[in-house]
Amino acid sequence: MKENLMKSLINHILGVPVWDASENGNILEAFETEQCFDKDLQPMFTASALQYLLRVANPGTFYELVDYFDAAILFFIIDQKKYIVGPYAKSAFSDQHMENILIEHGASISKMPALKLYYTNLPILFTDQLQTIINGIIQALVPGSIPYDYRRLTGFISDIPKESATLYSEEKRYSEIYKRYDAEKRFLSMIQNGDVENIISAFKEMAEGSKQDQSIKETQQYYTTGNNIAILRALSRKAAEASGLSVITIDTITQKYAQLSSANLTIEEQNKLLNRMIIELTTAVRNHRLSIGNYSPAIRQTIEYIDLHLSEEITLKILSQNVNLSISRLSTVFKKETGDTIMNYIARQRCKKAANLLKETTFPISEISSFVGYTDNNYFVKVFKKIYHSTPSEYRLKK
Repeated sequence: MKENLMKSLINHILGVPVWDASENGNILEAFETEQCFDKDLQPMFTASALQYLLRVANPGTFYELVDYFDAAILFFIIDQKKYIVGPYAKSAFSDQHMENILIEHGASISKMPALKLYYTNLPILFTDQLQTIINGIIQALVPGSIPYDYRRLTGFISDIPKESATLYSEEKRYSEIYKRYDAEKRFLSMIQNGDVENIISAFKEMAEGSKQDQSIKETQQYYTTGNNIAILRALSRKAAEASGLSVITIDTITQKYAQLSSANLTIEEQNKLLNRMIIELTTAVRNHRLSIGNYSPAIRQTIEYIDLHLSEEITLKILSQNVNLSISRLSTVFKKETGDTIMNYIARQRCKKAANLLKETTFPISEISSFVGYTDNNYFVKVFKKIYHSTPSEYRLKK
């Protein structure tokens, strides 16, 4: 077994440190010094706790230890050597969650800045991801080796038993539940981050993982039958909403697929619809983050209103009332943040929509003009030419 190569591969692929804890003393002390934020809040990250846990761990099993903050480490034994992987985060940082943890344990709220710095420096990793990658590395280095089992440790011990004992953990039948929930968290975080490239593979892993859990009947076909489709749709909506995407945009996308899925469809047909909905929703989040994700709430709300009402009359008065700012204040902030005036932005968005219709449809130009909010076709042609340097007719011929 090439231990250094294994450690290097885990470190470079997952982006987390790997500790050789075979010689318990100095390494575990170093781990506590460097990686334990607070002994009282992370008692399982202390040298004494880890020494006990490693002593009673069984070979062939990945043990994942999650603390109060949702930071975690994974440890395992191979060739009588003991390794600790991490720490890493199980979810994105939440001010409210961390404040609640500090309050519940009587810790000073002054710890928040340091805690945030500690936690946000950790990579976000998920159980199925860790298990798959480390198992793959071990099997590549030791052909024919049996894939490791997985167990999550629960409880936070403050007094380490003196006598040796069997490592306490949840019963094995719960490990699949934890993996499914970790897969769900990974899936929802990808929607929230607009990760279009990986969202479908994450959904497939989540769905396939639930089907493999034969010991729990309700997880079979969990995401593609009955009310569970509505549950998945609701979770996806909340993840998209957390990104800042307009609830109107979210509702437009999800309700369309809710209507389509109301027919008597096979599971395969339902899967295709769910895939399409997830991709469209995640794409909308990505486009939102790329276009207006860094703007202030008032400007985001203004842009969302414009995009949703392009076909209607849009005035500065309407927009200012929508965000409860004066016309002059809204105009100044919009120009400062976007580099463009509100009316120029409206014109560009209308012409962009018109350009897509010119390329993809055979609708008459006068109808396209009206559809994107210009009642005067001649004025539309003038504005379009200013932006695209050709008339709508010329643009259609080129494209």
